[in-house]
Amino acid sequence: MMKHFKNILFVSQGLTDDKESLEQAMRVALVSEAKLSALIVTPELPAGMATYREVHEHSLHRTLQEKVQLIQQELQLPPQELPTVIISSDKPAVTIIQYILTHHHDLLIKDAEEYGESSIGFRAIDMTLLRKCPCPVWLNRPNIKPKKNRRVAVAIDPNCHTAEQKALALRLLELSRAIVDSCDSRLHILSCWEYELENYLRNNVWIKVDDDDLNAQIEEARVTHRAALDLLIADSGIEGDLIIHHQHGTPDKEIPACVTHLNIDVLVMGTLARTGIQGFVMGNTAENILKGIDCALVALKPTGFISPIS
Repeated sequence: MMKHFKNILFVSQGLTDDKESLEQAMRVALVSEAKLSALIVTPELPAGMATYREVHEHSLHRTLQEKVQLIQQELQLPPQELPTVIISSDKPAVTIIQYILTHHHDLLIKDAEEYGESSIGFRAIDMTLLRKCPCPVWLNRPNIKPKKNRRVAVAIDPNCHTAEQKALALRLLELSRAIVDSCDSRLHILSCWEYELENYLRNNVWIKVDDDDLNAQIEEARVTHRAALDLLIADSGIEGDLIIHHQHGTPDKEIPACVTHLNIDVLVMGTLARTGIQGFVMGNTAENILKGIDCALVALKPTGFISPIS
């Protein structure tokens, strides 16, 4: 799946030490045999501060290239300057998306925005990218764990009603398997099932359903869902150490809980969107999951997604 990336963009806002995200971008580009370039987005400065802007941009460029050289030495790569563009903008998310659309990038990698004392959820710029960026988005978070010990999970819904939903699910499995190959080698597969009428029937004073009958319906829902999940995994062709967490409950509650309980470092998931409809970009379930996680995130949209940004 990593081979599918051909034109990767690393984005920096020059506010944090994002060397780890830059290294991630360089590693993915190396494995993918892909082109890598960088975009630095800075705030607009007043017209009267033009001289400061020039000095500031020169400093940002020099600092980034120094990081590139250091990573190249660590990875034993030949020295080569990373193509870099600096743009000043008061709407960084829109600028990033427009740049991606213009230059046809197929993967965006950047640091997740800092969130003060809390690392749960994602801030405004990142949420806009997750909602509206046309290509996969990899939001990295600094991690003190050795890379070989980092845990990777993928959130999967096997109830695919369309060809594009199944294609997205298979891409998620393939990409997460490729990512885990450079981490602790075990892929955690998170999938949630529920019998939608369970609470209604269990607690309804007007409809008295026999417990055995209700439990049989619930078990049938579990078995059907698990069979669909197993079939999807088989269709993906992924191999290796797969740990399946088949959770009873809603994804927006169970996925963040699993991420915390399992100490997941990277979560791969789809931001479920209707393709071809501008402005319809993310479902409530995906939004709620994103609000509850504190790990790095790799988010994919279905093939054919049209960004509402032009």
